[in-house]
Parts: sequence; C-alpha cells; structure tokens
Amino acid sequence: MNLFVVEARQNSFSFPLHALRGIAAVIVLLSHIHMRIKEAYSEWAFPAIFNGSGAVIFFFVLSGLVVGAALAKQELSVDRVSTYLHRRFFRIMPLLFVTVSIGGLYLLLLNDSMTYSMYDDAYGDFSFAKFLAAYIGYSLKPNQPIWSIYIELVASLLIPLMILTGTKVRYIIATTLLCIAFSFVPVDFKHHWNFYIISFYVGLTILVWGKPLSRWAATLPAAVFWGLVLLFFAAFYCARPLANPTYGDLWIVYWETLTVAPLVAVIYYLPEKFSVLNKQVFTYLGDVSYSLYLTHWILLVLTLNAVTALLGTSGLSAIIFSAISLCVSFVVAHFSYQYIELNGIKLGESLRGTPRQLQGYSQ
Repeated sequence: MNLFVVEARQNSFSFPLHALRGIAAVIVLLSHIHMRIKEAYSEWAFPAIFNGSGAVIFFFVLSGLVVGAALAKQELSVDRVSTYLHRRFFRIMPLLFVTVSIGGLYLLLLNDSMTYSMYDDAYGDFSFAKFLAAYIGYSLKPNQPIWSIYIELVASLLIPLMILTGTKVRYIIATTLLCIAFSFVPVDFKHHWNFYIISFYVGLTILVWGKPLSRWAATLPAAVFWGLVLLFFAAFYCARPLANPTYGDLWIVYWETLTVAPLVAVIYYLPEKFSVLNKQVFTYLGDVSYSLYLTHWILLVLTLNAVTALLGTSGLSAIIFSAISLCVSFVVAHFSYQYIELNGIKLGESLRGTPRQLQGYSQ
C-alpha cells in the first residue's frame, strides 16, 4: 500500500489552491515592477513589500502536492509515468519555448540600443550557447523567471521516485532526511536546485500529514483558526523582506517551505473555509498564472524603455509605467494562455490520441 496513492485517490482538484497560484503569480509580477521602479525611478521607489521569491517557494510546495497527487491517483507503472512525463512536457515547454525565443531575439537585436537592459550585467555576456540553454531554463538571460522552470523540470523527473517512497512512514522520513542532506552537498548545482527539492517533497508529504492537521485545525474556535492562519502566513511572507537573505541562503528556503506547507495543507483539506477563492476572478488568475509568470519580464523592460523615453523618470512616469505594465501583462497573459498554453496541451494530447478536459489544467 502506498500512502500517497491511497490519499490522492480521495481528493479532487483544489480550486482555492488553483486561485492562490494565480495570486502568487501576481505577487511575482508586482515584485518585478518594483525592481524596475528601483532601477529607473530610484527617488520614487518604495520599500520592498512584494515577496516574489517567497511566492516561488509556494509554487514549488504546491507543485509537489498537486502534480504528485495527480500522478499518484493510480499505481505507478512504466506507461503511467510515460504519460505523466509527456503531459508535463507539453504543459511546460511550449510557452517556455515561445518566451525564450522572443527574449533571445530581443537581446540579439534590440537590447544593446535600449537604456534599460533585460538582464543584469553580472550574468556575463549573452551568447548563442546561453540562448540554447535557456530552452530548459538553464540560462536566465532571455527571460529571468525561467530559473524556476529549470527546477520544476528537475523536480518533475524526481516526483515519480518521490511517490515510490510512500509505502511506509519510515521511508518518507528517511527520504525527507535524504533531501535535507542533499541540500547541504557542497556542489554549486545550477540555480541551487538541490536546495528546493525539499520544497517539492514536503508538498507531496502533505498527502500523509495534511489531513490529520486539518482535522485538528477544524476543531479550533474560528478566532483561533484564523489567527493561526494569519500567523503562519506572516511568518512565511515577512521573513524574506525583513531578513533580506542573499541568493544562495539555504535557511530561507527551509523557513518558507515549513511555514507555507501547513497553510497549503489546510486549504487543500478544508476548502470550504476558503470558498471565497472559488470566485471566477480568482479561478481566472489561476488559469493564466503560468502565462503571467513567464511573459511579464520581457513586457516590463519594453514598457520601461518606452515610458522613460517619452516621459523621463518623473513620479508621474513611474505611475504610468506601473499602470501600463499591469494592464499589458494581463492582456498578454490572457492571449498566451488561450493560444499558446491550451493549444500546447491540446497538441500533446492529440499526439497521444487522448483528448482531455483542459479547464483548470495545472498538472
């Protein structure tokens, strides 16, 4: 008996978590707008209040749970894993290919003539090799947020192995310790992906410990329940802005993983308490979240260069930049979702000859 399989079969798609995926993507967008404001409008910049990096940790924990649960609904087999990998490929890669291609062409043809660059010079010179490497998220240059897609790809390959560890509780504990030990390996893995595997595995293990935790939480008085929810959210969201960790700090990955995982568990098992997230506007945000995440970086640099060229770097220019960035990012995300994401998934299913319902498709 596999504990992950048994529990995954008892649960269906979580609309509240789908909605929170969209809200997290919006936070990433706002954090990057803030970064651009600091770059071009330093005198008008406000304190950092958008924890985009924390939102990415949330994505990782959520992927461990949602993708793992979707795969674990049936016993693993070669055919089952093959189908899963095929679907993950066509879920992730079409939009990644398009955004990297556009970003790479921008860097090759336009970036050097623009006031504000699309990437930090600390990353070194752009090259054709880095262009190609970006198609799996290995190089950041054509589209900086794709670093997390590289980690998602690595984790997608490991999730079937993670599920196999669910036959006994002691195996789950041992695998958790192995993930922790792997994060301390003194090797500079690309994008520190060894740091983040624990986030995916903790997300998957919610299938084991999430229900007992949620049952206990449901017995609490409403004031205590919501007080704990706010406490864990504040601990998760505020740690990075307050502590200001540097890239490569392992402790913040653990802190954010361990504080957001109980929230994900409670939302997954007590969806009725978070029914406000079932509203259409939130469902829509969840639908376009991947497109919003991957397309906005290029749009921000285009908007910034256009607005500052026309209006300079005044306070009014900063406001106009922010407003246009938000509008353009959502418009492009909508069309990207409709015409690239969904068509990419449909293409994959048609190649397999197995049409699939795509609404709310996030696996």
